[in-house]
Amino acid sequence: MNEPPIAIEINCQTGEETVRPLTAEEITQRNADMSRAEAERAEKDAKEAVELAERTALATWIAGQSNLPEAARNALARATGVTLPALPA
Repeated sequence: MNEPPIAIEINCQTGEETVRPLTAEEITQRNADMSRAEAERAEKDAKEAVELAERTALATWIAGQSNLPEAARNALARATGVTLPALPA
């Protein structure tokens, strides 16, 4: 089950399809591309996690400003793009 990766090439003029194993250089490039893509995905996920934590902290802070009228807290939340946590019943 450890078959080498393949390349499928199609001649656009004739429609002829050629299937061949990847060269060592192509495999190396493919592995480098996959590693780079995974690193970029991890960086993006980390950035999104930080942004979510910041937005959550901001929403919590806004909701805790009991000296502000509710309408002002809601307007501040809308202006900053956060969703306020539900108020205790």
